[in-house]
Amino acid sequence: MVGGFSEAHVRRVMWRAGFGASAHEATRWAHEGRGATLRWLLSPNGHKAPLLPGPKPMALDPANEYGHDVLWWMDRMVRTTRPLEEKMTLFWHNHFATRDVDTPLLLRQNAVFRAGALGSFPALLSNVMEDPATGSFLNLIGSYKDEPNENFARELMELFTLGEGDGYTESDVREAARALTGYVEGEKAGGVLLSTRFEPKNHDPGVKRIFGHKGRFGPHDVLRLVVANHHHPELLVRKLWSFFVDEPLDTSTRLRLQHVYTGSGHHLKPVVAEILDHPKLYANLDGPTMVKAPVVAIAGMLRATRLGVKVDDWTWVTSGMGQELFSPPSVAGWEWGPAWMSSNGMRMRFVAANVALNQPGLKVKDGDTPLDLKPQQQLDRAMAALGHPWASARTREGLLALTKGYDAMAGQKWQRQVAADMTQRAMRHLLLSAPDAQVH
Repeated sequence: MVGGFSEAHVRRVMWRAGFGASAHEATRWAHEGRGATLRWLLSPNGHKAPLLPGPKPMALDPANEYGHDVLWWMDRMVRTTRPLEEKMTLFWHNHFATRDVDTPLLLRQNAVFRAGALGSFPALLSNVMEDPATGSFLNLIGSYKDEPNENFARELMELFTLGEGDGYTESDVREAARALTGYVEGEKAGGVLLSTRFEPKNHDPGVKRIFGHKGRFGPHDVLRLVVANHHHPELLVRKLWSFFVDEPLDTSTRLRLQHVYTGSGHHLKPVVAEILDHPKLYANLDGPTMVKAPVVAIAGMLRATRLGVKVDDWTWVTSGMGQELFSPPSVAGWEWGPAWMSSNGMRMRFVAANVALNQPGLKVKDGDTPLDLKPQQQLDRAMAALGHPWASARTREGLLALTKGYDAMAGQKWQRQVAADMTQRAMRHLLLSAPDAQVH
């Protein structure tokens, strides 16, 4: 531990800014210290390859096979050498939520999010506007001067930059829609749309009035105006904060983060760096309260146990838990936090543990467990198999009591073997499915 930065601190930031830490990573980064850990997360130059070489996933065809898009992205989360970049890709997937378009378009959009994950927000916003998945979903493609479509203009202000009803009027939406006209389908390959194209003859060149400014505005002028609107920094800072921290955002911290954002020329990395270094991110290390999003919980489990993405069950499991990647419920994205803990969502987290523990590497076969293990050794064996997940003192006490209960029921040797195996199975399942496993 360096400067009060313990393994518990490492596990917290690695979960919030990624998909958990292995026992080795927790020890290493606690030794390196907070500064080195955050520098690596923000600028992971140690690995040239974005993905670890193993464990290799099952054969995947994300563009053509149902559910393989979900498994493909989950594999990236499991094997990434750049966890914060991948976590921010998930953030933008929710922020610019898109659905009901062809899978190849969504995969291309996913690459846009990853490339701009921690860069310039105006640049990312521009790339999103010109992205064919966004253009198709929000009717920006085909919005012509004679009949402008307001969908993109409205969501741009309400969800992407300003906040519902903050800093804009219905007139601003209509005028922005006029300024955003002109995009048409661009290049195609094999019937798949690869790009959009701005067609001047389809654009409304007239004078528009947006946020009190008058001019012959075009699409990029609209983006410049929304980012310059004084309501924009607060929206973005609040969304970033709540993605990483579940403690309330106080006014002084919010204003400082907004200043960092605008002072950096609307770059994202400096803001995220401030958040990851904030004491509130490390509150309640012994009793975390932020609920893991379904895909984060599963990817973290597969990463810690080194199971990898070997079965297609994870598509329907995460969907049942309430989150199907590439298919958010609406343009507003998912409702995060305690909303994940619906009765069916929690039932499916139990099912997820069943799926994991039936796979080679985690499955306890009859006769696998040594008979002479003491309760603490049973717990240590289960913890090691699962990559040493966090478990509260209360949970550990309960698991040790469970071991004693199984032992008390065993009499003859064959009964002791059954009891030992059942103890190990129960411990592993509870470590994956009990409340401690659902928060970080």
